[in-house]
Amino acid sequence: MAIDQFVKSQSDLLEIADVLSRLARESERSIFRYTQVVYDSIYVDRGRKNINRCGFSSTYNVEDMASQIYSSIHGEELFCFNLDQFENWRKRSESPYVFTHKGIPLPLETHIDYRSIPSNFERWDDELQDFTREYKNERITRDFGVEQRIVANSAGGCIIESRPFFSLFYRQGYDPFMVTRSLGAYVSCDEDMDRIPLLIRYIPDPTPDRRINSASSFPDAFARLHEVSHHIDYGDFETAGLSKNLTHDVIMLSGVPVHEIFGHQFEEPIYPLQVGRQSLFPVGKNVQNSNIVLRDNPLQKVEELEVFGSYHYDCYGRPAKETVHISDSTVHDHLGSEYVDMKNLHTFLGIDHSPFSGNARQGNEGYFPQTRMSCTILDGKQEEVDWEGKLVMIPFDGYVLDGNFFKILASECYVIDAQGKPRRVAPMEGSRAIYDAIIGMRILPGRSYHVGSCSKPEVLEERAQSEVMVSFFTNHQLWERLTLRPL
Repeated sequence: MAIDQFVKSQSDLLEIADVLSRLARESERSIFRYTQVVYDSIYVDRGRKNINRCGFSSTYNVEDMASQIYSSIHGEELFCFNLDQFENWRKRSESPYVFTHKGIPLPLETHIDYRSIPSNFERWDDELQDFTREYKNERITRDFGVEQRIVANSAGGCIIESRPFFSLFYRQGYDPFMVTRSLGAYVSCDEDMDRIPLLIRYIPDPTPDRRINSASSFPDAFARLHEVSHHIDYGDFETAGLSKNLTHDVIMLSGVPVHEIFGHQFEEPIYPLQVGRQSLFPVGKNVQNSNIVLRDNPLQKVEELEVFGSYHYDCYGRPAKETVHISDSTVHDHLGSEYVDMKNLHTFLGIDHSPFSGNARQGNEGYFPQTRMSCTILDGKQEEVDWEGKLVMIPFDGYVLDGNFFKILASECYVIDAQGKPRRVAPMEGSRAIYDAIIGMRILPGRSYHVGSCSKPEVLEERAQSEVMVSFFTNHQLWERLTLRPL
């Protein structure tokens, strides 16, 4: 597929934006949005190249703040010649909402960021296809897309963006022993594509000598990963040389649990809160660990590439900025949107007025914008730890239980033997109280970067899930005394 036949030109976007801006200015307080994502995606396995998805996804939605009415339509391409029909269609899907507006004036920023499409985004397809002829239990998905967005508000602000992105997703085996890796970034020229292999330096690598991170190509990196991970060496703690104790210190090579267990705690809810509900991390809280720094940065770059989940303006046209959640042992800022439950805010966060804004995002499905993370970053004061005899986990998921406890799931676990070789252990899950984990967390040398998507319940339709692109850029961590069980 020639992807550029679906990508709107800058003049097309400007024409649509002019009309949406006019409609927005005719209303008292509203935001008109149009998003289109064009995809060219393939996957390779057993020496075959297969189409994963090609085409486009689009949404058109309007948020009328004055009347508290939201409406959205999904799936059809918007042009100026069909906007009247779109408007009639949209008005048939209007839904009321009851959120308390913070009273922050809508932004006035106007900005155009239209980026070219790299000519060589298919450059690794053939060598990855050849790789899977030898490694028949592997599947690699290559995604390329162009994200085009218009945000026009009634105050006169208007944002127009067209940003290409590239990603690779590696999968070996099947549940419950699956091994996965991912990398990706926004790209706007062939030079950006040349930098993509540099991200190999940051894929989670359980070898103490970083032999996977030092690979010079994707096939080489994935072959080294296969060598380390394709065989389960130990089926239980005893044969792995670990004590029979339920609790163990664990080296984490993934940012997934940081994002899922800690990051979500800093997304300020836009919906009414349950009376008496309290955040685990109210502003000013002492977390009793001065060595960690937890941040969210929608402007983050890795190897000069803009990370997945990055953005320059949120869904209202507010400029993006970095947010520091924890530093110097203290809870600082949360992520925020346009709405918050003022009545219960003090009980929830310990503050009387929320200054947090600029973090409203929505997925390609066009659900109501809400506070979302972008790139979760964890670093701080590092200390060296001997990996020998330690359990190393690369979790694929994590979640909070009963508000104060968490569970981490990892299909990929290793014990490092005396020769420095990772020996794979059967899948495990780890759990502990959230505060106990953060108090005892230690930051280690080495960083991992990986990409994915994050789902949250949609605020107007509870059974629906709103999904956005995210990334994780974290130092390795030592989590003390996790309770471990077979997965």
